[in-house]
Amino acid sequence: MQSFKQSKKLLYFSLKREKIKLLFWLTGCLSFVLIGIIAFVFIYDDPIDRQAMVGAMSNPAMEALFGKVIGIDNYTIGAMYSHTMTVMTLSLISISAILLVVRNTRLEEEEGMIEVFRALPTGKLAHTTSAMALLAIYNIILAVLSTIILIAFGDNSMDVNGAVLTGVSYGLVGIFYGSVALLFSQLSSSSRNATMYSLLFLGLTYLMRIIGDTGIEWLSWMSPLGLLYRTKPFVTNDWMPVLLILIGTLLFISIAFVLQNYRDLGSGLLPSKAGSRSASILLKTVPGLALNLLKTPLLIWTLSLIVLGVTYGSVMGDLETLIAGNEVIGKIIENNPDQNIVNQFIAIILGLLSIATVIPVVQILMKLYSEEKKGRSVHLLVGKHSKNYVLGVFVALSFLSSLLLQTAQVSTFAIAVMTTQVKGVVFADILLSGLAYLPALWTMIGLVVLLFGWLPRMIFSTWILLGFSFVILYFSNLFDIPEWLKGISPFYHVPDVLAGEMNFISLLVLLILGIIFSFIGFIGFNKRDSII
Repeated sequence: MQSFKQSKKLLYFSLKREKIKLLFWLTGCLSFVLIGIIAFVFIYDDPIDRQAMVGAMSNPAMEALFGKVIGIDNYTIGAMYSHTMTVMTLSLISISAILLVVRNTRLEEEEGMIEVFRALPTGKLAHTTSAMALLAIYNIILAVLSTIILIAFGDNSMDVNGAVLTGVSYGLVGIFYGSVALLFSQLSSSSRNATMYSLLFLGLTYLMRIIGDTGIEWLSWMSPLGLLYRTKPFVTNDWMPVLLILIGTLLFISIAFVLQNYRDLGSGLLPSKAGSRSASILLKTVPGLALNLLKTPLLIWTLSLIVLGVTYGSVMGDLETLIAGNEVIGKIIENNPDQNIVNQFIAIILGLLSIATVIPVVQILMKLYSEEKKGRSVHLLVGKHSKNYVLGVFVALSFLSSLLLQTAQVSTFAIAVMTTQVKGVVFADILLSGLAYLPALWTMIGLVVLLFGWLPRMIFSTWILLGFSFVILYFSNLFDIPEWLKGISPFYHVPDVLAGEMNFISLLVLLILGIIFSFIGFIGFNKRDSII
């Protein structure tokens, strides 16, 4: 038991340090659950309309996105919620769990915090135990509150057993992927690699779920996402998949704890790639250093965004069948009888894809914040490089990446749409409509630069605006959100090129705002001290 000594005190320390981030993730995940159930209960209450959805959702494209239809003979609100919300919610919770575990294990090891803890009378496994206890607390709270929301806001088809099963599935999937992240934290030599491998594992299991639900079914049973989807809450309420995931979770945790005893502090069990005998001359430059730090994440994000574009583009062939007579989707896209309904839906999808592009673009600037916080950026500034030059390199890389990533994603999305042979859609129009979101992306970049310059510790509040933009884009017409509130999102001001709108003034305003925000951020960066 000496290996676990002082675990409780370390857990208390972690709770104090992580409480804001945990609250942010809890709010985001629970809001996603709440919005979904309210949308289904209060808007999609006609059983005839729900049953008509079954035929539209029973095709490979829709099954790839959501899974096989649950409750096909009686498509209740509960069945609809389980069918359309389960995979997305499980994926969101899994991402939060992976980031939480890596941040509290491998990242703290990199920063030297664990070395400090071990200098005190603490057990060798105490810190890891506290991290997993923190993960368990977070997911248990998430499970309990999700269950309460489903019981409180669900209709008669959503029984207590199904609500509890859903909540348990939400909590357990987080602990499972958190245990996977813990295992990769033992194998990897850096927090970046641990996060990358964990997210790749999540992506692989998601892909297995897609292939399994559209053809080779046994692959879905091998995927934790596909397995928990088959609990079918509010329909059959099958608890067997939960038991299997629980066994897998305990197995991963046990292996991770054993492996930790066989590695040295600061190292991983997998051998690191041998470096070059001499560094490239580009590493002596700020642009070369920035590219070296960011090339792997950018490559992974490029591939991910391309896959996302292809995935959404491939379902457009069945879109008219899905939308026809669908009241909810009609409200979401604010159906205009004078415009091609497919174009209206494509405009919404392009907005969602553009919001996804913001994530890697913003992370470029957050990398500079991370390097400054760790005291590394000071080595660039003590030499001949000015603050303006160092920040300018990362800002330029962020702007350039937004252009390349958005072009790649929108192009592959447009190609995928054209392969479905959907009527009334032009490749060039889709491409222009997607590129019209670039000024909104640049406004977001400018805002991050502004925060970095003046309020660097508030830089993560950018994710709140991004989440708000997603809600505005997807749910504003559904819940009659007022215009002034919609206007807070930069993406709301992007004209709909597919509808014939081309408001250059709004795009110019967004571009100017991005430039002004960036300029003010540069001033702040020059005036403030280091955040170390």
